[in-house]
Amino acid sequence: MEELQSTELLDREILEDARKKAYRILKAADEAVKAGAEAWEQKTNAAIAGLRQKYTQDFETIQRELKARLVLDKRRIRMEKIEALLTSALDGYFLSLPRERVLFLLEETVQRCVGEVQKTGEPLSGFTVQCWGLTDAEGARVLNAGLPQGTWTLIPADSRRIQEGVFPEILADAPTLRITVSISGLEKALLEDKRAELVEALIGSAALGNEEMPETKEVSL
Repeated sequence: MEELQSTELLDREILEDARKKAYRILKAADEAVKAGAEAWEQKTNAAIAGLRQKYTQDFETIQRELKARLVLDKRRIRMEKIEALLTSALDGYFLSLPRERVLFLLEETVQRCVGEVQKTGEPLSGFTVQCWGLTDAEGARVLNAGLPQGTWTLIPADSRRIQEGVFPEILADAPTLRITVSISGLEKALLEDKRAELVEALIGSAALGNEEMPETKEVSL
């Protein structure tokens, strides 16, 4: 009987010891899981905070860039509107001029172009001339104001009749020289030379920038 009791007591001790060991193991595992979860949560929170800071900075940068771009876009649109207003105003002015005044301006322009060519020493001969928006008589009159007779040949303007709203233009081609005279050229020259005054007169603003001159050897107005 005593041996049986001793065996039962030993079994209980073994079971109790095993239970305690299992409890310690489970407790350690639970603590490890909790510690890992806390560390993961801290890392996750830190990553989220870093991302939030990064995207906040990126958003602020994008906002600044958009604002700067918006200012430039507004300025560009405003300059385009000013340019369109200037061109429209000059178009209206030249279209309203009497015919004699238009021809006089073209004659003056031919004389000025010929004077510039003479400074270079280029020969003034052998010109083949085409006219748009002018009759043959008007074209000859304008050419004679600056080019001696015999230095140019006018191509008849059979298919280039005068049209309302079309600015007159003369194109004189020689082997080494081209002279272009037109109301559009006068308009462009005014925009380049008197832009500030024109803008001030129209809207009270600053002048626009000048355009680059073409690289080809050409006298145009």
